[in-house]
Amino acid sequence: MHDRTPSPDQAERLRKLMVQPPPTVSTATAVRSAVAPIAEPSVAGVSVGPLGLVDRSRSNRIARAIAVSSGKGGVGKTNLSVNLAVAFAARGQRVVLLDADLGLANADVLCGITPRATLEDVVSSDRTLEEVMVQAPGGFRLIPGASGVSRLADMGQTQRRSVLDQLLQLERTTDLLIVDTGAGIGANSMAFAAAAHSILVTSTPEPTSIADAYGAIKTLVARGCRDGIRLVVNMAASEEEARAVHARIDRVSRAFLSTPVQFAGFVPQDPLVPIAVRRRTPLLVHSPDSPAARAIVRLARTLSGESAQGDRADQRRGFLARLAAAIASR
Repeated sequence: MHDRTPSPDQAERLRKLMVQPPPTVSTATAVRSAVAPIAEPSVAGVSVGPLGLVDRSRSNRIARAIAVSSGKGGVGKTNLSVNLAVAFAARGQRVVLLDADLGLANADVLCGITPRATLEDVVSSDRTLEEVMVQAPGGFRLIPGASGVSRLADMGQTQRRSVLDQLLQLERTTDLLIVDTGAGIGANSMAFAAAAHSILVTSTPEPTSIADAYGAIKTLVARGCRDGIRLVVNMAASEEEARAVHARIDRVSRAFLSTPVQFAGFVPQDPLVPIAVRRRTPLLVHSPDSPAARAIVRLARTLSGESAQGDRADQRRGFLARLAAAIASR
């Protein structure tokens, strides 16, 4: 471990990274996009950790990371991630959505964005993070297609540090990082989820989805994630149905994993959701007063209240520090 001070070239790159254009949001939407200006952080007095990653345990602030995960596909995980990003941005937070679905990254599709580049291009040194990150409808920033992160362990030290330095500075200048993981319990998906401060496991009331959600929770617990796991029930017919789903999963998790699962909330079935998807517009922008949109706003409010009390015991360690450690251990 040793202290590391950025060179003048790195400092200049960081200043450029922190200059972001204001988001463009239709005046017809009722969503208030109030993303605060990004202040330049202090970067002195940090040390190097796993994979050449800066250890920020002595930093004053880090971005909170929320992973949105699921045991199977088709449960609305990415839609929930995108709209949560809009809801948090409307609360005045600086939000970045990291599309970490290594196989079917499609958050850009739901936002009506055709990205010119993805994080893969940052990993290959063809683009900077500033060039890859795009403004999305609703006032948040999107990092498209994060498949490149899984290649960090295979990089040379200099290349790896360049990529991680850019991502770490993003963590310093962001309030909230939402990580849309891949569906299922694959190693990459679970690594992204386990690295977050809190984890939203998404399920529907369907029996197969409930079983797969429990499978994801079991895998996360095996990785040491006994705190910060929450269940959100999507496409529920009613709150009663959603709470019944939660009670079933929580009961089994307590019995066989000795781990409680908190109920984060639910999102009801809403015919406006597929309409917004077809129009490639986040629901909170397309139909902010719809039942599903209001439920997502409530979910964001609940999660914001919980963040004041902290999530995981290692809250002061950044998402990227834990992710890098997971990659290094493979």
